[in-house]
Amino acid sequence: MHELKNISVSLICSTSLVSEGLRRILDEREFIVEGSFKSSHALLGDGGELLPSTASELILLDVSAATELRDEVVALRKAFPKSRLVLLSDTFELDIMIEAVRAGADGYILKEIACECLLESLKLVALGEKVLPGQLIEHLPHGGMMNSNHNKVEADLASLLSEREIETLRCLIMGYPNKVIAYRLDISEATVKVHVKAILRKLMVQNRTQAAIWAVNHGLDSNAVCATIAAAPNAARRAVEGIKSDSLIAIAS
Repeated sequence: MHELKNISVSLICSTSLVSEGLRRILDEREFIVEGSFKSSHALLGDGGELLPSTASELILLDVSAATELRDEVVALRKAFPKSRLVLLSDTFELDIMIEAVRAGADGYILKEIACECLLESLKLVALGEKVLPGQLIEHLPHGGMMNSNHNKVEADLASLLSEREIETLRCLIMGYPNKVIAYRLDISEATVKVHVKAILRKLMVQNRTQAAIWAVNHGLDSNAVCATIAAAPNAARRAVEGIKSDSLIAIAS
């Protein structure tokens, strides 16, 4: 499985208590906190502390530290285009979350999340996914009808593809790169390539995009959580289950 190590992080927190708490949690694992800032303006250079050329891989912004959240997200995204931006919020507010994601945020996480789940969520963001609160499901239309036709689709596909190939195909629908698929399914990138090659051959298509289109046209469910919880073993499964248990969902960027 793809391992993440020494992920650099910049913290934007208005209070020292939150900043120090996050630093201790992150420094114990695969993360390195490069700096803590009282506001996004300080990180953007108003205080002369960090230049865009030395941007961290992850920027964690405590929503309570922002005065104009959308504008600050836009400014951070512009100044640090290669960094992944995650917001930490006390409460779930749909309008604010949607506005922030549209402005360029890569994650929106509630502070009530457990430490282990927070760490795994940040790894997913570092791998290229967007992580959002599970409460979002409640606002999707016809959520209870999502699985109505999936049994027949699964049965038909099972005669054509292996279980792992079906899981990989779901990931192709979501647009995941190989390293994200490897992380989510707890397999190596080399194994992912083998599965993708087999899928293209069995579906008689030329590339990943055509495979994804084929799958969508045949009704395969692309829901990221449902697609990986049951199958992903070991660390990846624990990560996704932990995220789900703390009301988060992960979607492809």
